[in-house]
Amino acid sequence: TASTNIHKSTSSSSLAHMARLQSHFSQLAPSCSAHLADQNAIPILSTTPHPGSPGLSNLSTAFVQAHDTASRLGLGIPLRVTVTTGAGAAVIQSGVLPEGGEEDEADIGHGHGNGVRGGGVGGSGEGVMLVGTVIAPGDRLAEARIASWGVEEVARKFQR
Repeated sequence: TASTNIHKSTSSSSLAHMARLQSHFSQLAPSCSAHLADQNAIPILSTTPHPGSPGLSNLSTAFVQAHDTASRLGLGIPLRVTVTTGAGAAVIQSGVLPEGGEEDEADIGHGHGNGVRGGGVGGSGEGVMLVGTVIAPGDRLAEARIASWGVEEVARKFQR
């Protein structure tokens, strides 16, 4: 099992909370890779040995762009993107908005930074969409779906 990497500065009061999230995150999918990043593709939690890799960063950025595009076209807020490849891999991505984020759908993509609600407004970091990514062998798609729900749960807890 790959160790989980935490890539966000934390205060001493939140270390216990982060340790619980890290433990839960590392157990989500033993045969899959799980990754949680902010809307700027900065890694927060990851079970991959290289969480800052360009590939993971590009996947996170692609989800944010798909989210922005769907919102601009009035298609609604994307819940998940699933990609299966001919090489036998599967990628499932989810975007987790803070509670109440869906109410501000009209604000997404209309002059607010990179098109995602709360993109560091006031420098607080609150209101930032988190992007969860699960990468799995193609024969583990069902496990990857379950793991993606767990990544979403961890993202919601992280946002609190």
